Amino acid sequence: MSRAHMLYDDKPLECGATIQHHWQGTFSEAGSTAAASSEKGVILEAAYLAHEKHYFDDAKKARFRYWAVHLEFKSAARRTYDKFNKEIEPNLGKTKLMNSGFLNSSYQKVADGSPDTLSFPQVCELIATKSDLDSWSRPRQANCFVLYIAEDLIKSSEMELGQILRIRTKPGGPFIESFTVLDTVEKRTTSNYSGGGATGRSWTDNLMAAKQSKASDELPSEANEGADDDEWD
Repeated sequence: MSRAHMLYDDKPLECGATIQHHWQGTFSEAGSTAAASSEKGVILEAAYLAHEKHYFDDAKKARFRYWAVHLEFKSAARRTYDKFNKEIEPNLGKTKLMNSGFLNSSYQKVADGSPDTLSFPQVCELIATKSDLDSWSRPRQANCFVLYIAEDLIKSSEMELGQILRIRTKPGGPFIESFTVLDTVEKRTTSNYSGGGATGRSWTDNLMAAKQSKASDELPSEANEGADDDEWD
């Protein structure tokens, strides 16, 4: 793992900040990576934290616009393909607890269900470039990393902080090939109700509905309509 990915920047992250650079030499995504040529890239799930905009030119005066997307790691696997060169979808949703230290109480949740499952350090190793990109934008906290995506591929997307993204990276580096939003903050915070009502209703709505239902059940039936007061004793 490059030293840049092992260090964290404690400066506040300004979402959407624009930073300008100059690339020494001729820039290309493939030329800036350091992973083995046999690597096919990574498919991962991560929470969106923030982004920065990096605009730079190279020795040939070519101009490039990228976003550095800060992400919190959830799960990952190597991209694999069948004999027909069709990509195989890994099972990233299944997890298990793995002992992470000498204490019996030290556990971490890791993906289970795919032989190509990757840990957080393995992902950092695969996306490291050993180039200027590693120092342009560093993670702000543990268990987080930074990926780059061309501005044209993402500028029209609307992402909320905390959204879970499924991302495919290009072979051997930190560049995003495609991404999909799996859910939203609202869905994750309101779908924990497992009662018979509609998913997403607040606890207050469910409580008021229950009170109204109880009050309705206690109203006199048609058989009791017109009964004298002493008949209710």
